[in-house]
Formats: sequence, C-alpha cells, structure tokens
Amino acid sequence: MSSLKSNDVDTNPAPDPQAPITRKGFLMSLNTGTPMPIPEQNLFGRCRPVSEFEKLNRVGEGSYGIVYRARDTRSNEIVALKKVRMDQEKDGLPISGLREIMILKQCHHENIVRLREVVVGKSLDSIFLVMDFWEQDLASVLDNMSQPFTESEVKCITLQVLKALKYLHRAL
Repeated sequence: MSSLKSNDVDTNPAPDPQAPITRKGFLMSLNTGTPMPIPEQNLFGRCRPVSEFEKLNRVGEGSYGIVYRARDTRSNEIVALKKVRMDQEKDGLPISGLREIMILKQCHHENIVRLREVVVGKSLDSIFLVMDFWEQDLASVLDNMSQPFTESEVKCITLQVLKALKYLHRAL
C-alpha cells in the first residue's frame, strides 16, 4: 500500500462553480483549475483577426447574423463578412453556426457560396465567416424585380437550385 506524501496532494483550492467562466485570452488548467494566460501570438489560434478586413458597407441581416461587404487587406479582394449571431449564447458558438460552418467548409459547388475562412473579433466572443461576395442573391433579385421572370429564366434558376440540392444530398 502506498502512502501519500504532502507534496503529492494538490493543495490548490477547487474553482468556485458559481464564478463566471473566463474566456477572453485564458484557458483553464486541467491540473489546477486556474486560468492560464494565452500568449499574445497564440491568442487567435490559426484564425485571422477580423481587423485584417476593412468593412465597406452593410449588405444585409438574416436570422444567423449581419453581412458586410468587406476588403481583405492582405489580398485586396472584396469578400462577404458574415458576423455569426451569438446574442443569447453563454456557452460559445451556437450549434446552428457550427453546423453552417461545417457544411459550408465541405461544399465545393458552383451554385453554393464558398466559405473561405473563419475569423475572430477582438474579444474572441465574435466570429465572422469570410465568404465569396456576390452583388446579388436570388432573394434580392426577387425583391427588386420590375417584371416576372420569363419561363426560360425560371427553368435556369430551378436547374441551378436543384443541382445545388442534389450536390448537398450526395456530398453530405
């Protein structure tokens, strides 16, 4: 039977379960339960900071977040920058946002917008999706139509939607 020596026992007090979770720039040590600072150079992990994008204008807002037209300051390309809505989230990224990221990262199809990368805001509590920017989507075309689509235009749009749907059902 082995005996415990005083230096074998963890003398650090257990963390207070009622204390707020520290997220900004800290990780919790699995050994001691205390916060460990993250070095500045590793703060964003492999994600780029959103500060590397210049927001040009707001183009829309949906149930999952606000979309901006932005310029990537590294490449000078125009992109769509979608801020993932995290209003009600106390436990990090909402499952709907995580699902969207996972699906879009797997998609490579001409009729499905491409997710280029995920970037983070200053506080690590804000996450942005960097996507290809398109001047208009189908919803904005429909909202701004002066006359109905022709039969051939309806066929063309329907074919594009069905091709994307077929791809999603086969690929995922």
